[in-house]
Amino acid sequence: MTIIAFISQKGGVGKSTLSQALAVEAKKQKISVLLADCDPQQSTSYEWSKLNKKINCQVFNSVKEIWSLSSQYDLIIIDGPARTSAGTLEIAKKADLLIQPTGASRADLIPAVKEFNALKKAGIPNKKLLFVLTRLSTPAEAKAVQQQYLKKTDYACSPFYLMEKASYKQIQNEGKSITQTKYKGLTKQAKELVSSLLDYL
Repeated sequence: MTIIAFISQKGGVGKSTLSQALAVEAKKQKISVLLADCDPQQSTSYEWSKLNKKINCQVFNSVKEIWSLSSQYDLIIIDGPARTSAGTLEIAKKADLLIQPTGASRADLIPAVKEFNALKKAGIPNKKLLFVLTRLSTPAEAKAVQQQYLKKTDYACSPFYLMEKASYKQIQNEGKSITQTKYKGLTKQAKELVSSLLDYL
């Protein structure tokens, strides 16, 4: 059983978007998957799952409630709270891979790096920590962030990233994932990113 968790210091960076896409692609591969929505106030992934109707998603008020279900699934995907909390460290200790989506602005990057620094200080190994760039305007923006900012940190950054596209939002409104758009280029980009995460299984 594998646990992949998505966390962030702030909302709106693509945490739920990536969680949902990973769940959809894992299910296509016949992987038994639970999508754990750990933000009961927003319940973004749970509300999405009511439209999707194929992904098993449950809301958890406490991350401790998840661990007793671990033997029932091949993969548990944790859509963490919109803000880091006391449960973030517990999630980090249990997860095999901890992903932090982040935008390209300093307002996104600085708190994101601080969050990983705090987890590292608490004993979480670097190999479990991964940045994924999201909400980008151009591929050049991704390259600049990776080379000029994240390269200076001790943390890995996925070579794959997500652009800010209305089509991604529209497809999620239909209960589908970003890997299911009608645009081949956007779908390919999303699938490459999600497939790279599934490689950790």
